Amino acid sequence: MHVFTYGTLMFDPVWSRVVAARYPTVPGKLAGFRRMRVRGDAYPALIPGVAQDVVGGRVYLSVDMDDVLRLDRFEGEQYSRCVKEIQTEKGPLRCAVYVFKPQYLRLVSEHTWEPEWFARRGIHRFLNRYRGFL
Repeated sequence: MHVFTYGTLMFDPVWSRVVAARYPTVPGKLAGFRRMRVRGDAYPALIPGVAQDVVGGRVYLSVDMDDVLRLDRFEGEQYSRCVKEIQTEKGPLRCAVYVFKPQYLRLVSEHTWEPEWFARRGIHRFLNRYRGFL
C-alpha cells in the first residue's frame, strides 16, 4: 500500500521511529484538502478544503501492512485512514491518507501548518514528546 504523508511523517527522523522498514519515496500532491495546525501541538490536521486547495507531501511506496498498522497506531483516534488519489511524477497513485475526523475539528486552529516551521521549530519538541513508537 502506498502512503501519502503531509506532516510530521514527511520527516525521516519521525518516519523512521514509527515504521520498521525503509521505503522509496516520491513527492506528491493532494487536491481538495488543507493542512492546518492543531491547537497547542506541533502536528497538522488534514481537513477537507475546496478544489483549488493543494497539500504537498511525500508518498512512501509499497508500505507493508505491519508498518501501515504501526502508522494507524501512531496517528491514533483523531485520524481516519482512507484512500485518495495523489498526483506524483509517476502519475496518479491511490494512496492511504490520514484525514482528521470531523468530531475533532474543534481542535484545529485557523493557521496553516508549514513544513518549514516544523523543520525549524517543531521537530525537536515533537521528537522529545513522542518517543518509542515501535
